[in-house]
Amino acid sequence: MKQYGFTLLEVMVALAIAATALVVLISRVGASADIQHDLSLHALALSTAVNQLEAQRLQSGVTNTDTHGEVKAGEITLQWHGSVERTEGSNFVRQNMEVTAPGEPPVRLFLYRAAP
Repeated sequence: MKQYGFTLLEVMVALAIAATALVVLISRVGASADIQHDLSLHALALSTAVNQLEAQRLQSGVTNTDTHGEVKAGEITLQWHGSVERTEGSNFVRQNMEVTAPGEPPVRLFLYRAAP
């Protein structure tokens, strides 16, 4: 009489392959969550930089002083720093904005506008 089924060795090899695949999959899910967190912080810093540039643009005049402050978004506090540079022809100024989220590299944006 012939018996059908798997040997103990075949079952052990299949379990080892499945365990390895699960470890790789779980590490990828963790890396994906880290990337998603970093991207959300970057997007928050980017929108803060745009908002600060727009707020400065809506002011009546361009000041040549550096500005700085912080914005609290939920439990995250973002630091921002703005500066103004005259361009070579002096017809325009460049408004720079740098926003830093905790533990992340700074996000830098700039806006050219007519000099006052």
